[in-house]
Amino acid sequence: MSTEQIVVGVDASAVSWLALRWATAEAVRRGVSLRIVHAFHAHLPDVAYNVLQAEANALKQATAVVDDAVEDVRRRAPGVDVRTETVSGGAAAALLEAARPGDLVVVGNRGHSELAATLAGSTCQQVAMHAPASVAVIRPQMRAEAGPVVVGHDGSRTAEAVLLTAFDQADARDCGLVVVRAFRPSTPPWPAGAPSPTLFTAATAQAALTVGLERVVAPLTDRYPKVKVEVRVAGGDPAQLLVEASRTARLVVVGSRGHGGFTGLLLGSVGLHLLHHAQCGVLISRP
Repeated sequence: MSTEQIVVGVDASAVSWLALRWATAEAVRRGVSLRIVHAFHAHLPDVAYNVLQAEANALKQATAVVDDAVEDVRRRAPGVDVRTETVSGGAAAALLEAARPGDLVVVGNRGHSELAATLAGSTCQQVAMHAPASVAVIRPQMRAEAGPVVVGHDGSRTAEAVLLTAFDQADARDCGLVVVRAFRPSTPPWPAGAPSPTLFTAATAQAALTVGLERVVAPLTDRYPKVKVEVRVAGGDPAQLLVEASRTARLVVVGSRGHGGFTGLLLGSVGLHLLHHAQCGVLISRP
């Protein structure tokens, strides 16, 4: 996946530093610059007494956060070109303003549920849903160097580009790739006792989808010979299948919206479930 720059949001939280370090490693892999964005607000108790002093204190603290972030990057990757941006206002707005098509935006997610997302993870949710670029959402419990990359495939027109991104990620990390496709088994449309060889059962649908997915994957296995690929087609809820796969993965790659097995991803409950329940980082690919 070609990337112009990596934009990462930082604050004082632990998951923010995980996001920064993930973004730093990604900048090294891709050979691109890293743009550190920090948004701050003046503390309300100070505002009641001295607005100017509160703003000065907030800026001082923000500058310290950014300086520490730059120092961390310099220590881990001295060759990376680092730029910084300190903004008064909301974090989501700052990241959305900084992002451009072709960038990769990296943000940490502290939430563990939809309620936590509302209270503490709204920045992650807003950026994931509205950024004009690909977005990596970093989870506190993610295993950066363990397991395969997992990609959700839905058979849509954009799925090929998402699959290419996943292969690229697996190749860069020298790990395996699991390609997951979900389908929803339906009740056979014929009366009981009247089988028809031309109609699909759950088993024959799974077999047909597996063959089709293997055919789609084959050209990329030639292009990325080091990547060991597993094709996994299963009946059930697509979000839950990806969450289950994430338990042993280092990264899940999905498209920003899809059709078929992943309809509505990042637009409704399916996307929110994955963002806030995946057990590893989630990369939302926007070609």
